[in-house]
Amino acid sequence: MPAEPGEPLSEREIEIVELVAAGLTNREIAIRTYLSPNTVKVHLRNIFTKTGVASRTELTVLAMQEGWIAVPGATEAPAGAVASIPAEASVQMEPALPALPPWPRARWAALAAGLIVALVALLLPRQPAGQAAVPTASGLVDQTTAEHVADAPVGDNGGARWDELTPLPVRRARMGVAAQDNSIYVVGGSMEDGPTGRLDIYDVDTALWRSGAPRPAALANVGIVALPEKAGNPYRLLVPGGCDASGAPQAITHLYDPESDTWSEGAPLPQPLCAYALTEHDGRAYLFGGWNGAAYQAVGYVYDSGSNTWTEIAHPAGARGFGAAATLVDANGLIRIFYVGGYDDEREWATCEVYLPEANRWDGCAPMLLPRGGLGLAAIGARVYAIGGGWTAYLGFNERYDPATDTWTVVQTPIVGEWRNLGLVAYDTSLYVVGGWSGDYLNRVYAIEVLPWRVFIPTTFFSP
Repeated sequence: MPAEPGEPLSEREIEIVELVAAGLTNREIAIRTYLSPNTVKVHLRNIFTKTGVASRTELTVLAMQEGWIAVPGATEAPAGAVASIPAEASVQMEPALPALPPWPRARWAALAAGLIVALVALLLPRQPAGQAAVPTASGLVDQTTAEHVADAPVGDNGGARWDELTPLPVRRARMGVAAQDNSIYVVGGSMEDGPTGRLDIYDVDTALWRSGAPRPAALANVGIVALPEKAGNPYRLLVPGGCDASGAPQAITHLYDPESDTWSEGAPLPQPLCAYALTEHDGRAYLFGGWNGAAYQAVGYVYDSGSNTWTEIAHPAGARGFGAAATLVDANGLIRIFYVGGYDDEREWATCEVYLPEANRWDGCAPMLLPRGGLGLAAIGARVYAIGGGWTAYLGFNERYDPATDTWTVVQTPIVGEWRNLGLVAYDTSLYVVGGWSGDYLNRVYAIEVLPWRVFIPTTFFSP
């Protein structure tokens, strides 16, 4: 069973927290605990998931606050003040454990300085509700790291499993993905040399990729939805806004005609936006949140393909970008649009909100098990699937939401650690996931059949 956020730590995990707080490396912890380094890594991964921390320093600060460790010489500071931690401070360890060589003073000083910085950060006031921080490079630009894609051992998942398909022609993230008529369309996004207008089309039947006419604007952090024929307008794909190479959002909206392989302009967005969430229902595109060049937004807009107009609608509660949206229609015809997750350059969000278009109002839903930014969201059958994330929190699994019980449950993932700004779409009985970021741009394509059984109702014919 994977670790769950909020679970209490085991005795072994508390022991490892004490050793982390003492500044020991994974190898040194393994020696002390008579475990293998890989086992120590697994314990740390579970500890991070349970506590919600993102670094060893944050874990040490949390351990001090919760009283899991004692720092000799540290005095209790008055409210609002930062505790003073002497450079010679050390964590009390059991004498029976094998002794390691003492640390040099410089190493203790570095640890103490890191703890003080972390404590100051925790005491600083947070951003007021309804406002969002100005993004840094982490929000709109990906930075290659030394980390590589970590593949998860994936077996059967209740009869379903992830399959790796023909890879994208180029590695990219932050693109829009939509499906229609046995084809999956991937437009825009970021590649190694910056934003692109590239259009790649995957044929579900042949498992082959081909290129379409590129979008006239090279923009990243975009979404795309397929708009069915309505009011005399042919079936088209809608791609609103996006960010250019400098991170500046645009208001331009483009429409793609698959039959003629041509692009045209639609009504521009009411304001320049990128990093928004986008979904479709009955010829209308619903857009939530995003970055407008000055702040993350808590906005809602609907595009009507019949009139080629954008209209402002009730806005969600949280100002954020990099969330995801999906439409679910139940057996009674109730239309619900789920808007979940997000990232605001400060943290990832686990928030779940539900927009009711017929009433133009918002309801709540249970938050996800983990905060997720740059995720994908898709509705298939009677459930909603959240795939990806890992901006600040470790990604160890994906999630599935059941509206009947208002609960999220664990779904396996083919990539762990981080897997964000990917493309997700539901088509037929399967979910398709395209590209994304995991230490570098990906060209991987995965599919999982979540409705493996179809029900055919026989028809009885009567002869006259």
